[in-house]
Amino acid sequence: MPAANLLLAVLVPLGIWAMVLAFVLAVLLAINDGLQRLRRLHQVPCFRCRYYTGSPYLKCPVRPLDAASEAAIHCTDYETADLGPLHS
Repeated sequence: MPAANLLLAVLVPLGIWAMVLAFVLAVLLAINDGLQRLRRLHQVPCFRCRYYTGSPYLKCPVRPLDAASEAAIHCTDYETADLGPLHS
C-alpha cells in the first residue's frame, strides 16, 4: 500500500470523527445556552405582579416596554398580586 493511501486511510476517519465531535459539542453548547436562558427568564416576576394584565396588547400599564422581559427582573414597581382565597 503506497504511503499516500495509508495517509488517507488514517486522515479520513480522523476527519470524520473530528466533525462528529464538533457537531456533538455544538449541540451540547446550544442546549446549555438554552437552559441558561430559560433559568434567567424564570426569574421574571411579572406573572406574579399586581399590575400584570395578561393582555397580549398591554401586559403591564406601569412599565409596558419592560413587561415579561429580562429587563423586568429587577423592576422597582413590582408588587405581589393579591391572589385571593381560591389560590391559597
